[in-house]
Amino acid sequence: MALPCRHKEGVMLEFYVESEFKRCQLRQCPLGPHLQGFAEWLRSAGYKRRPGQLLLRGAAHLGHWEATRGVRMGGIDDGVLATFARHVSSCRCTHPFAGRDRYHREGAAHLFTHWQRVGVVPSPTTVPEAVPPLVAQFSAWMRQHRGVRESTLGNYVPLVQEFLAALGDEAAAYDAARVRAFILTRASRSGLSRAKSLVNALRMFLRFLAVGGVCPADLVAAVPTIAHWKLAALPRYLPAPDIERLVAACPPATPSGARDRAVILLLARLGLRAGDVRELRLNDIDWARGRLRVMGKGHCETWLPLPQEAGDAVLHYLTRFRPATEDNHAFLRLYAPVGPLPSSGPISKVVRRALERAGIAAPSQGAHVLRHSAATALLREGVALDVIGAVLRHRCVESTAHYAKVDVAHLRAVAQPWPTAGGAPC
Repeated sequence: MALPCRHKEGVMLEFYVESEFKRCQLRQCPLGPHLQGFAEWLRSAGYKRRPGQLLLRGAAHLGHWEATRGVRMGGIDDGVLATFARHVSSCRCTHPFAGRDRYHREGAAHLFTHWQRVGVVPSPTTVPEAVPPLVAQFSAWMRQHRGVRESTLGNYVPLVQEFLAALGDEAAAYDAARVRAFILTRASRSGLSRAKSLVNALRMFLRFLAVGGVCPADLVAAVPTIAHWKLAALPRYLPAPDIERLVAACPPATPSGARDRAVILLLARLGLRAGDVRELRLNDIDWARGRLRVMGKGHCETWLPLPQEAGDAVLHYLTRFRPATEDNHAFLRLYAPVGPLPSSGPISKVVRRALERAGIAAPSQGAHVLRHSAATALLREGVALDVIGAVLRHRCVESTAHYAKVDVAHLRAVAQPWPTAGGAPC
């Protein structure tokens, strides 16, 4: 016998719970008035019927548990959720939504997040970590005048703070000996990569101080150079046949294959960085003119031609498999909750998985190997270095000239014979 239920039916709740009896049970639970909105959010986030149904049960379980403990809805916080999670692991409730599986914990957590989003409970307030005024000014200067990414500042700021803790914030008292002593001591405890970051961070910090007139300009030159031969290694790239195998390893008939194929073609044909693909928005693609916009380092905007093959792959993914969402990112997560990729890391994972499927032993497993491959292919097709530099958005010609090392045919043509003396080798 069905429970008497006079609530107005909601489309999303019907989608997840086909039984009218079970829908009435949900609506009559302590959190019933809030479950329709939660179901709508689950649907917009891409949750399919069965997972969404289980998450709704978890939310209803939370409501019953709250009622027995006298917890106000507005009083729910992370601590209450942690207590509920412990309850779930040994739950002995007798109501219809009792259970011990992970969906009960996840349903409660997702409901709490949804409530924060719509203002039912307060959103968490993150208290920014206090930084010295000089560091805050340096960060603002770097954003405004150097156009750095937040990830770069995230690397620089802790190193600058270490420097200030050691030498103080009286910049007028800095001298070359103290600056060098700090760098050499700190670098001796780090690897090469971290030591280079330290040098770069302090060089930029001292430049900032010099521009402000609070330390001598020649103090920047006191920062030693970490021994490293820039561009000494050969570019790591894949030959053209391997690129085609890589593309073929992404079947366009599946959501993951369609997305990954579009991503790989953008990386391989245009030499985009992983971050460029991750940040690509729907309005960055000009279909009428066959081009796309990328925002590179230093917030430099560039329009690049969109090759037909890559454009077709992107359009196929967008029209056939991209989840319907208000988010403007072109490439989204494959699984619920639907949204943008959290970082550029998943782009490199796309390449890594495709390399494994294709059975290609690549010199590098990340997305950057395709950028190197695109540059190398253009060079071997006879494209001028300045044009390649424009496509790759290099700031200096030395970065592009690096790829000339792999053009063996042209290098052989300009190579000079080994000098000899008297007709015999020296």
